[in-house]
Amino acid sequence: MNTNRIKRIIKYFFATIGILLFVIVLLGYTNLGNLPINENQKNHFVTIGNEKIRFSQKGNGKDILLIHGTPGSIEDWNEIIDTLSQNYRVTAFDRLGHGFSSSNQYTYHLKDNALLVKNLIKQLNLKSPLIVGHSYGGSIAAFMAVNSELKDIEYIIIDSPLYKYQPSKIYKLVATPIFGKGIALFSSYTIAEKQIKNGVSSLFKSVDNEKINELVKERQIIWSQPKVIYSKSKESVNYLDDLNSISNKYKNIISKITVITGKDSISTFREDCEKFNREVPNSELVILENTGHYIQLEKPLNVIEIIKGKIK
Repeated sequence: MNTNRIKRIIKYFFATIGILLFVIVLLGYTNLGNLPINENQKNHFVTIGNEKIRFSQKGNGKDILLIHGTPGSIEDWNEIIDTLSQNYRVTAFDRLGHGFSSSNQYTYHLKDNALLVKNLIKQLNLKSPLIVGHSYGGSIAAFMAVNSELKDIEYIIIDSPLYKYQPSKIYKLVATPIFGKGIALFSSYTIAEKQIKNGVSSLFKSVDNEKINELVKERQIIWSQPKVIYSKSKESVNYLDDLNSISNKYKNIISKITVITGKDSISTFREDCEKFNREVPNSELVILENTGHYIQLEKPLNVIEIIKGKIK
């Protein structure tokens, strides 16, 4: 094979790779790979600004608002919604860029979510709801408490990063400008399902394998969407700066806050939760045995009793 032929092959190879990358980047800015935002018996939506937010609301009585983590969706509260809705009005929703909700003008910060929560409370006419946040959702609750977003509101934070967070290299890669959404699209069709399985499985302590497999399959469908991968990545990259902006103000919080975490510091954010409890005057700390990060799925009866106790 002569030198000119080799050069042509190399040229065509890199040209083909370049075209493929260009196409992937372009497709990343489409809705390819995302679940459709269709309203039906299971999916109800409310329009806030330029965003469509999926929500679920059950029951009557005192309002409870549930905020999931990153990634996450309404399904993260399945183990507690039905029981709580027997005595209270329970509202859960998909945050911007997660589940079935849109992310048209989302800049991927805690402040965006705090504003969304305020608007959602107003739009759905919730009356001084007890706000329960898991993981990133708990960080949103802390942000709201620091900034006095709502008066006379009590919060429950379930195992959340409150001081520190280190995003993985893959999230940093997906969060890159221009190319990030394309990388998210490529990831959704290649490595996403395996990453979700490994990530979810490692965060439980006392759930049997059959149940974990059910949870994994449900989340593989929802979390492997390109928009979710991108939202998770951007939130992760912004997370530490967002926490740094509020953590030195925790001592000024006047709202009542209950923090729930697990004893195992490897699969939970126990150290952050304990530190928060030491710094916040009106806080209470609950440490549960034999549980990982998804406490509301692993110890639903405990979480339900804690919520009921706060409403009394």
